[in-house]
Amino acid sequence: MSLFRHNNAAPRKSWWKRFREYAALCTTSGFIPRESRGLQHFAKLISRVWAWVQIGEVRVIGREHLLAEGHLIYCPNHSAMLDAVVIYPLIPVGTRYMAALEEMRGLGGLKAILMGAAGCYPVDRTKGKTVIPISIQLLANGKRITMFPEGKISPTGTYLEFKKGAAWIALGASDLLGSSKPVGIVPIHICYGTRDVESATDFGKMRLRWRHGVTVTIGEPVYVHEVQPRTAENVISRIKDDITSQSCSTTSVGDN
Repeated sequence: MSLFRHNNAAPRKSWWKRFREYAALCTTSGFIPRESRGLQHFAKLISRVWAWVQIGEVRVIGREHLLAEGHLIYCPNHSAMLDAVVIYPLIPVGTRYMAALEEMRGLGGLKAILMGAAGCYPVDRTKGKTVIPISIQLLANGKRITMFPEGKISPTGTYLEFKKGAAWIALGASDLLGSSKPVGIVPIHICYGTRDVESATDFGKMRLRWRHGVTVTIGEPVYVHEVQPRTAENVISRIKDDITSQSCSTTSVGDN
């Protein structure tokens, strides 16, 4: 091996350039960042402390369904920024989280890298189908996925339209795996003890206005091979029914 660099050899990129390039990838819809199990354990600890300070007691019903048989997608309702703080410590380590691309921007790219290492991967909600194929592959490969089927926060707690993305992903993975390996969607209902509509989408305004506890109800998985007719509409309808049928004073059914 020559001790000297050839004149036509590509120069090694600086750490800053490599950092910037990777940060840009982490905010590219459908890119799957490298995960860090160590960071995920640390992030769970931070989330638990955060939830205790800002929400109070987190009561969990049906926790055993998180480890049900099969390839699973976890689908919670979405009515506050705090939902992620509540859900993250409960979900098994190694799960991937579909996150809005804009939420991963900031801190000069560091936020995207840290969120990616914590399990998140970005979705451009204006081009939601860009994440469907890679999500199908993730699920078929044994990775659990967490995603909010409403797609965005409903500050009033009134349920929004449930998008079909989770159903498409589950059905696609089921087609890849065949009937011998069940694929299911786990409905999760988050019910806060109190609701402050003005601060639901702004951590800076929340302070202790939400500190009246929260109840998380985790339902039995809906396995897509058991849904007939086996369509995305029927699958997501089952998930919506299981979530919206929960009794809660701070969530409600609207016109959807």
